[in-house]
Amino acid sequence: MFQPRFQISQVLSEFLTEIAVFREKIVSAKVLPKREIFLSNKARLRMIHSSTAIEGNPLDLREVEQILAGKMVSGIKEKDRLEVINYQKVLDFIDKKAKLDKFDWEKSILKIHRLITKGMLANSESGFYRQGPVFVIQRPENKLVYKAPEAKLATKMMTEFCQWLNNNEQTELSPVIMAGIGHHQLVTIHPFTDGNGRTARALATLILYRKNYDIRKLFALEDYYNLDRQRYYQAIAGARKNKDLTSWLEFFCQGFLYELDQVWEQIEEFSFGLKEEKKQVYLSKRQRRILDFIMVNGRIYRSDVVDIGTVSEKTAYRELEFLRQEGFIRRKGQGPSTHYVLEKD
Repeated sequence: MFQPRFQISQVLSEFLTEIAVFREKIVSAKVLPKREIFLSNKARLRMIHSSTAIEGNPLDLREVEQILAGKMVSGIKEKDRLEVINYQKVLDFIDKKAKLDKFDWEKSILKIHRLITKGMLANSESGFYRQGPVFVIQRPENKLVYKAPEAKLATKMMTEFCQWLNNNEQTELSPVIMAGIGHHQLVTIHPFTDGNGRTARALATLILYRKNYDIRKLFALEDYYNLDRQRYYQAIAGARKNKDLTSWLEFFCQGFLYELDQVWEQIEEFSFGLKEEKKQVYLSKRQRRILDFIMVNGRIYRSDVVDIGTVSEKTAYRELEFLRQEGFIRRKGQGPSTHYVLEKD
């Protein structure tokens, strides 16, 4: 069985405490819904841009934003565009899987990889463990950085790793520690022909979301790694060499803390502006779930509200009309095709 080796050092303990404090502050903060949607969309954009940029995608943040908005961006490679689209689909998948009771870690990891590499790897490789050797090469020096375990061993290691994830689903192990371990173990196994880094970063996000650490989906760990890619790679390699994850987990938690600190600064800036506003509208948990659903799926029907809120058709209509009248959503279509989308500022 996979048993990660690490210690809760003084540094790691302090990071975890500070992360818990920031989490409570951010979750409890009153943020106007439109501004929360703006911050959430901004975090999602940064996640997509940074996770693909780490792997060499040259698109800048503005170009990524245009692609996600369905606009044509001239002078770019199809491969670069596809990486962005694919990672967006991965985040949609994570949002949908985050709260499911019935859940399979191995199937989810394979699905994440399939989404990441769709149209970029052969069908026999996309969403399937590799059948041959794989090496991590540092460009442009063509320096061998890491030789991954041979294919049969990698498959066995993934089975044991997924058993560990299942066993820790309901334990008291810190979600942050679990996510950091998950990230490191997947890139250490390197179970796929390509796309291992993006899959590992997506896996860490999925673990945090499933362990109730989505923190309103306002953070982007990938952005921290992209600030200093060399340090990111060194942190992974150092822990692998020492066969002890403590130093990596300290780096991982430092990044998480940095991100939450940035999120809190933005919330404080917005909160300062609230003093000047005459009307402040805050939403119920059900109303926020409706907006979350639209953000993930692009639209919502009254029947969707009935399902996700376990309410009557009348209540569902009342909730949607409240959000519409307050300017959060707008109605489209007529009759049975009537649905609601986010209102654009």
